[in-house]
Amino acid sequence: MIQTILDYINSLPNYFLTSLFLMAVISIFAFFIGNSVARLDVGGKPNLFMVGIISFVDMLNKFVRSYVGKNWRFLTPIALTMAIYVFLSNISGIFALDSPTRYTAITFSLSITAFFVIQITGFVSQSWRHFLGIFKPIPLMFPLNVISEFTPIISMALRLFGNIASGALILTVVYRGAGWFSLLFTPALHMLFDIAFGLIQTLVIVLLTVIFASQKIDEADLEIE
Repeated sequence: MIQTILDYINSLPNYFLTSLFLMAVISIFAFFIGNSVARLDVGGKPNLFMVGIISFVDMLNKFVRSYVGKNWRFLTPIALTMAIYVFLSNISGIFALDSPTRYTAITFSLSITAFFVIQITGFVSQSWRHFLGIFKPIPLMFPLNVISEFTPIISMALRLFGNIASGALILTVVYRGAGWFSLLFTPALHMLFDIAFGLIQTLVIVLLTVIFASQKIDEADLEIE
């Protein structure tokens, strides 16, 4: 039984194992941060690390709240988790790991997740009335509205895949072509393709998810008390 499980794990692609590892890291990190926040004294002074974490979460809360109003408590944790996972996946190549976002299996999984998050946000805000939006402004728009609901899945997935995979391909060509001399200039390329482009693509996929979700909510939800 154990050997069967080990054989199955060994047969999994490297990027999938990297993805599982990153999710485990995020889960452990979130667990310890949650415990640390729960133990904070109201009148105490948190350390600099906790101040940075709290400030970042507060900034994201305000950002999502400005777009979806009362539904920010539902959307913000998902947006934060997606941002951390995508960014870590994008930069994992620096640590000699197989970046999950170089593969369409992962990027399409992320975009499909974003699609369901967007639809659920609309349902939370408008209930069953959310699904009537595909018939607006006139029923004849139904086919085009259905297509427009699913096209973001393709565009978000291919955008993320294309940017990360192209950067990885360029770095691979440089490493193989320049040999040991590549060590002189590849650090700058890693800064550009892995960190800079990785951060930009993280911001893009999170921003698009939040914006698309904001288009599904009831306008009354924007009236924050």
